[in-house]
Amino acid sequence: PPSVFGRAAGVSSSGEDFQEGEDGDEWEEDAPGGGGSGGAAGGAICDDDMRRCFFGDYMDVDAEEPSARRYSEVRDVSALLSAMEDYLADHNSVSKRPMNLAMFLFAVEHVSRICRLLKQPGGNMLLVGVGGSGRQSLSRLAAHICGMEVFQVEISKSYTKVEWRDDLRRILRRAGGEARPVVFVFSDTQIKDEAFVEDINNVLNSGEVPNMFPQDERMQVMEMVRPAASKLGLETPLELWGFFVKQCRSYLHVVLCMSPIGGAFRERLRQNPSIVNCCTIDWFQKWPADALAAVALKFLKEMDLDGATRAKLVTLCQRLHEEIRRESDAFLGELGRYNYVTPTSYLELISTFRTLLEAKRAENTKMKRRYVVGLEKLDGSAQQVAGMQAELVALQPQLIKTVGEVEALMARISVEKRDVVEPKAAIVKVDEAKAQEAADAAKAIKDECEADLAEAVPILNDALSALDTIKEADINYIKKLGNPPSTIKLVLEAVCVILEQKPAKVKDDTGKMVNDFWKPSIALMADKDFLPKLKSYDKDNIPAKIISEIRAKYLTNESFTPETAKKASPAAEGLCKWVHAMSL
Repeated sequence: PPSVFGRAAGVSSSGEDFQEGEDGDEWEEDAPGGGGSGGAAGGAICDDDMRRCFFGDYMDVDAEEPSARRYSEVRDVSALLSAMEDYLADHNSVSKRPMNLAMFLFAVEHVSRICRLLKQPGGNMLLVGVGGSGRQSLSRLAAHICGMEVFQVEISKSYTKVEWRDDLRRILRRAGGEARPVVFVFSDTQIKDEAFVEDINNVLNSGEVPNMFPQDERMQVMEMVRPAASKLGLETPLELWGFFVKQCRSYLHVVLCMSPIGGAFRERLRQNPSIVNCCTIDWFQKWPADALAAVALKFLKEMDLDGATRAKLVTLCQRLHEEIRRESDAFLGELGRYNYVTPTSYLELISTFRTLLEAKRAENTKMKRRYVVGLEKLDGSAQQVAGMQAELVALQPQLIKTVGEVEALMARISVEKRDVVEPKAAIVKVDEAKAQEAADAAKAIKDECEADLAEAVPILNDALSALDTIKEADINYIKKLGNPPSTIKLVLEAVCVILEQKPAKVKDDTGKMVNDFWKPSIALMADKDFLPKLKSYDKDNIPAKIISEIRAKYLTNESFTPETAKKASPAAEGLCKWVHAMSL
C-alpha cells in the first residue's frame, strides 16, 4: 500500500517505487531477507518490516571518500545502528557542537532519507516536525556521513537582512564558486524577517537571489568559476554566471526545518511555493514505542541503576508519555484545544527524573553519613565508658587507700590550723590594719597632689601659651635695651636661675663685686633655640635647690607678677608666667 511505502526508509525520499517481478511475487520473496527482520516466509509484510527496509551507501566504510561509496541494500539493521553510533561518535570528536543523541531505528530512518537526498544533485529537503524531534541534529549527522560541510546562521539581536545577505553570498560562493557540497540548515526559529524565506524560495527555484551580488562581487564570482567553465567552452559573462548558478543548484543542499504548529507554516508555504515544489518533504511524526524505549534506555544507562530497575523505568517513561498523548487527544476532542506533546517533553521527563534522583540520593547519602557518624560516636563513647569502668574497678583498692590518707591529712590540717594558722592570722590581721592606715594616708597625699596638679596644669598650659605669643621682635627689643627696667631684669634673672645660667661678676657703685644676670640674659636670648628650650624644659626634674630659691627670692617679690611684667614688655609677661608655672 502507498502508506506502507511512504514510511519505508529511503523510499519516500527518493520518490522511487519498487517494481514487481514478472511473476508478481518478487517483492514478497525478497523483502523479509532484505529488511533483516521480515515476517515468516510467505507471510504478509507489515509496517515494521517496511521500517527495516534500508538502501544507502553509508555502510561502505572501506571507501576512501564518501563520494566513492557503493550504494546497496542494508540487510543487518543492528549493524546499521552500530554504524550510526560510530558516525555520531566521529562527528562529536571533530565538531565544535557535539550532539548527545540516542540512535534508534526511528532516527536512523530519517538519517537514511536525508543522506539519500544529499547525495542527489540539487537535493533539498523540508523537514516538518515539532520542536525537539531531532530535525537539525539528524541533518548535521547526515551531512557528516556524506562528508559535506554544514552551515547555519547565528541569529542575534543585531542580526539583520544585511548580515543575512552576507551569509547567503558566502554560502553560494562556497557551493557555486568552489564547487564544494554545502548543506544549509535553516530553522523557522531563525526567521527574523520574512524576506529570509523569500530569498530561500528564490535559491530553491532558480539557484540565486536576483541582484544580490553587486557588480564587483559578481565579477569575482565569474573569475572563480572561469577555469572550470572554460573546459566546457563557456566564456561570456552570461555563460559564466549561468554556470555559477548551475553549480549552486547542484552543490547547495537546503534543509529547512519547520514546525507545523500554528498558521505561520501554512502561510509561508502558500507565499513561497518553491519550498514544496523543490524540496522533498520528510514528516517527523510522533516517536514510536521503540524510539521512546531507546531514548529512555540511553539516558538511564548513564545513571547508577541495576538492570531490573532500569528496565522498569524505561517501561514507565514510555507508558507515561503515551498516556499523556492519549489524554491530550481527549483534551482536543472535548475542548478543541491543542496540547502538544513533543519529544522535548519526553526528554524533560527523563531529565527531571534524573535531577530528582540525584537530589534524593544526595539527601539520602547526607542523612546516611550523619547516621553513620552518630553511630560511630555512640560506639566510641561506649568503648570509652567501658574503659573507664575497667579503670575504676582496677583503681578501687587504691581509692580506698587514698580516702584513708585524705582523712588522716584532714585531721592533721585541722590541728595545724588551730595551733599555727589561726594565731598567725591574728597577727596578719593587725599588720593589715596598720597597712590600711598607711594606705589611707598615702591616698590623702595622692588626692592632695592631684588637687595641686589640677590647679597647676591650667597655669602650665597658660604659660606655654604665653610663650607662643612672644615674638622675635619683642626679644630683639629687650636685647637692645642699654638700661632695662628693673622688672625685666628681675624676670630674666629668674629665668637664668631656673636654666642654671651662671651670673657675671661686676662692681657696684661702692666698688664691691656683685652678681649680674643681665649679660648672661642677653646671651641666653641670643640663642636661636631659646623659646623651644623653654617649651621643652623638664619641669618634673627641677632641682629642689632651684625651686626653693625661686619661691623664696622671686615669688615673694611683689613686683614679680605677670601684670607688672606686662607693663614693661609683652615678652617679660610670658617669661614671668613660665617661671610661675615651673615653680609649682
